[in-house]
Formats: sequence, C-alpha cells, structure tokens
Amino acid sequence: MNPLPLLALAFGCAGAVVATYAVLVRTHRGQRIDQGAFDGRALATASAHDAAQQLLTTISVGTLALATAVLVAQALLRRRLALALVAGTVIGGAVLTTELLQRTLTRPDLLIDGRLYENSFPSGHVTVAFAIGVAATLVAPPRVRRLVSVLAVAYGSAVGIAVIAAGWHRPSDVAGALFVVTAWAALAGLADTLLERRRAGAASWPQPAVARSYLVLGGVLLAAGYAVTLAIVGAGRAGAIDWTAVNGAFAGACVTVAGVAAVLMAALLAALRAALPARAPARRRAAPARAARRRATR
Repeated sequence: MNPLPLLALAFGCAGAVVATYAVLVRTHRGQRIDQGAFDGRALATASAHDAAQQLLTTISVGTLALATAVLVAQALLRRRLALALVAGTVIGGAVLTTELLQRTLTRPDLLIDGRLYENSFPSGHVTVAFAIGVAATLVAPPRVRRLVSVLAVAYGSAVGIAVIAAGWHRPSDVAGALFVVTAWAALAGLADTLLERRRAGAASWPQPAVARSYLVLGGVLLAAGYAVTLAIVGAGRAGAIDWTAVNGAFAGACVTVAGVAAVLMAALLAALRAALPARAPARRRAAPARAARRRATR
C-alpha cells in the first residue's frame, strides 16, 4: 500500500485552491481575466442560457440530501460501511468547506469600474454536482465504475459551465470548487484504503489506461481552451468575426472547465490505483506454488 499519491493529491488540490484564490481573486490582473471571461457569457444564445438555468435547478438541498442518502444506502446494501462513510465524507466535507470559504473569504474591489462585487469563491453548485459524481464513482460497483466516472466528469463540467453562462459564478469559483471536491475525495479514498486494506474488491479500480485516457482528454481540452481563446481574440481583432476578447475568454473558460474536471478525475483514479493495487487473480498467484511442488516431486 502506498498512501503518498493520495496525500500528494489532497495537499496539491488544497494548494490549488489557495493559488486560485490568491491569483484570480486577490490580484488586479487575475480579476481582469476572471471577470472578462465572466462578462463574455453574452456569447451564449438565449436557448443556451435557458438550458443552463434548467440544469442548475437540479441542484438543491433536497437533491443533495437524496443523492447522499442513495449513495450511502447503496454502499450499506453491499455491506461496505467504509464506502458509506466515504460517500458522506466527500459530499459533506466538500460542501461544508465551500460554505466556510464563501463566508470567510473576501473579494477586494480592484477593477474600479463602478460595479460592486461580492465573494462567490468557490461555487456551491459546482461543489455539490462534482461531489455527488465523485462520491458515486467511489462507491459504485466495479463493473459500472468506469461509466459512473464518465458521468461524474460530464455532470460536473456541465454545471460548471452553466453557472458561468447563467451569470452566477466566475471561472475561478468553478475551479476552486473542483479542487475542493478532489481534495476531500483523495482524503476519503485514503481512509477507505486504510480501513479495507486487503479486503476482496476494495482494490477494483479502473485500469491505468482509464486514468491515462482522462489525463489525455483533460490535456487536450485545456490546450483547446487556450487555442480557442487565442483564435477568437485574433479573429475578432482582425475583423473576421464580431466577437470580442471577453467572448473568447468565455469560450476558452468553458472548455477549460471540462479539461480541469477530466484531469482531476484522472489524478484521483490514478492515485487510488497506486494506493491499493489490485491483487493478481488467485489462479495466477497459485501458479508458482504448483510449479514448486512439481519440481519437488521429481
């Protein structure tokens, strides 16, 4: 068992929360970039804005309580008390941390543009959406865990983009929420590996290729977000399209949100796999012993 990857992921995400807040909220340049991407949401059509509003209605206290109860019950039905605690820890810890940060952190008025801003870092809606998806991934049976992880990334990314398009949160708020959830998932995953170290099925995590596919997808999306922003800004300045720099920043931020979610899921799956590798099949483990017995009888 190697707990270092999960510890590194947890502390890395905690550091990313601090860095995101320090750079994008507490500095003038960071606020300009963050607010510019937020103001570019006018690029979204009316139908896209309505769709974002509809998606955000799926996040409420009721749905949070129901999802938590279902995940805990599912783990208990599988007689996995540790996984039930993991689900509750990921969701409860992430939501409480986000609420605490929103109430204690401040957002200085550095833009001097006549508009008043309140702190909204990190996003509560994105925290709930991604926490439910990640918790579902952790407690899902091995045969469906890969599918659940895909849905978790898709739902978390969609809600992250929706809160920006609807004008509820800035991109930094979304990134902060994703980091908060992943930090708690890493800590909860570490606790699970300690409690169920070599229990059958405890290490049935997706193969390394799955984590690599998320990493590649996330990297491609991050690069695409940067490229899209540059292309839109360049085309707008050249007069080829009627889009402004903030429109480009908004489009790039939306792609980047999906990339960050995919990279974090890749890091979580890889860390869990490294913390408690799957055991070799019993037949394969028994082969050396049988060979030794045959040699002894010769």
